[in-house]
Amino acid sequence: MGQRSRALGRVAATVTLVTASVAGVIVGTTALGRGTPEAVEATEAARQPNRGHAIVTAHRGSPGLAPEETVASYRQALSEGADVLEGDVQLTADGELVLVHDDTLERTTDVETVFPERAPWRVGQFTLAELKRLDAGSWFHPRFAGERVPTVAELLRTNRGKVGLTLELKAPENSEGVATKLARELKAAGLADGAVLRSGAYRVMVHSRDEGALKEFHRTAPKVQLAVLTGGRMLDDAELDRLADWTIGVFAHPRVTGAADVERAHSRGLRVISDPVDSPSQIEMASLQGYDWIVTNFPSTARRVTEGKKPFPHANGIVVDHVFPNPSGDDVQPETGEHVTLRNATRKPIDVSGYHLRDQATNLLRIGEGYVLRPGSLLRVYVGPGTNTGDAYYNGLTTGFLNNTGGDTVSVYDPRHKLLDSFSYIVP
Repeated sequence: MGQRSRALGRVAATVTLVTASVAGVIVGTTALGRGTPEAVEATEAARQPNRGHAIVTAHRGSPGLAPEETVASYRQALSEGADVLEGDVQLTADGELVLVHDDTLERTTDVETVFPERAPWRVGQFTLAELKRLDAGSWFHPRFAGERVPTVAELLRTNRGKVGLTLELKAPENSEGVATKLARELKAAGLADGAVLRSGAYRVMVHSRDEGALKEFHRTAPKVQLAVLTGGRMLDDAELDRLADWTIGVFAHPRVTGAADVERAHSRGLRVISDPVDSPSQIEMASLQGYDWIVTNFPSTARRVTEGKKPFPHANGIVVDHVFPNPSGDDVQPETGEHVTLRNATRKPIDVSGYHLRDQATNLLRIGEGYVLRPGSLLRVYVGPGTNTGDAYYNGLTTGFLNNTGGDTVSVYDPRHKLLDSFSYIVP
């Protein structure tokens, strides 16, 4: 296991970013990294970092408030003012393009109940008709019962060109031909022209860890912008030089980059796109370092932070004080295992019965009935087993999940699922 976490200090200053717009730019290339003079000129104009405006990108929709990669999640993201919707594209057994993040279906659907004999429940083992039998919403909250795994076509209809899209070729080794299939669908929908929207976002961008899949996609849809997932850290100069010849940007995470890293990418004409950042502190880190796109599970929070507003309109004084993800010994040992500590930052008692917490992977912690947090006091919410007391509540889970190797974000909600606070921590 990694070292004990060191909580990321909350940033006091708020960054107000001035919105700039880019309208009517069409980007095109006839070959990877090369094109007609007119197309190259447009490409260069579109890839210059827009340092005045951070583009808010809804990671899997709005998975902090709705079940990820469902129509409900994307509608929620649109209502929160996202500039871009992000999703993960895979192929079904009968060759249909669907949006699912994981290689398997058990985390975000009831596939184990509907198809108990079909383990390990890989996405590509099921036809679209079979996937449409699955409930993709109840796992998140009962009010989303009946949400289904959507197709790419359904995402396009939901968006109707309102905002940009960025689609990941997810594990293309498990979806043979997914890159070409996606390119053809985008072309048929009239979305492969490389246009830049008024927000500065691309009409469509495609990203992946698999450069071979990106190049396969490019052969069919050469005008669509491409970006590469890097695993968090900024690439070295030689890699950035290589990617600048045929992509428009790279993904990275501000907890492991600095402003100098972002400047190195910018100096090569590359955009810098964040891996998901959710808390005000990490959103501000990305903004201050100069990230061009802020990818987040909470589009409204990111929008409010970048506009200089209070990040949590439903805040009531209950905040995440700190996270303890890596105790000595077993992470879920009785009484002293991994836990999140809440604090009442007001002068009045607050009943936290029925409150719950989620990490970025949507793992869930709950608080039982009868818990009132007095002014200035702490409540430790444990993942594992133990004896409940006035200042400790135990969820009794048998497996730990708090990230103790890099860091994570934990968010707290009231019983109506209103977001009250998000807190990020970094593990050195």
